[in-house]
Amino acid sequence: MFNDARALLLPLLILVGCTRGSHVPPSPGAELNVVVRDLQAGQVVNGAPCLTEESPQHHTHVHLQILFDGVDVPVPAGIGIGRPWNVDSSGFIATGACIAWLHTHDATGVVHIVTPEQKSFTLGQLFDLWGQPLGDDTALGYTGSLLVFVNGQRTDGDPRAMNLTNFENIVLELGKPPEVPPPTLYDFTAPGLQDY
Repeated sequence: MFNDARALLLPLLILVGCTRGSHVPPSPGAELNVVVRDLQAGQVVNGAPCLTEESPQHHTHVHLQILFDGVDVPVPAGIGIGRPWNVDSSGFIATGACIAWLHTHDATGVVHIVTPEQKSFTLGQLFDLWGQPLGDDTALGYTGSLLVFVNGQRTDGDPRAMNLTNFENIVLELGKPPEVPPPTLYDFTAPGLQDY
């Protein structure tokens, strides 16, 4: 009887030992890093300062959508806004310790560019403020196929160097493309958008 129990136990122990290090594969987008860097008042990141007061002489908006294997990955609120944040019940960040010239108030993907003078900014500067990598084949910790679309048109070249233009809809496709292409344009007429 003891030999019978050992014969049954041995395969079980082998099975447990073989599966100990295995894990359930992550859900789409789980391995992407979307954490927002913390900024301090007066800090300058790639030419964009984080200031305690905005001087909105020029205010433009760009929309950024990120898809990973066809699944939408929300662009987080708080990019370019120093903590602590003043957040309302909807998750909108109205103010912070400082606000950089490029920033996001919510998770809609709308990027606000607020400057005292007319300036050009790039997608690379936004990602630097975010604290996340961006390159020809890398973004948010992902490495592989990366396609960039602006208003529905594929754009080649270094995504970091892409200029941000008012009312553009930028889509980054990481990995497999979506089954249904995302909208070409973004509706920038949302209530309250013009206030920030």
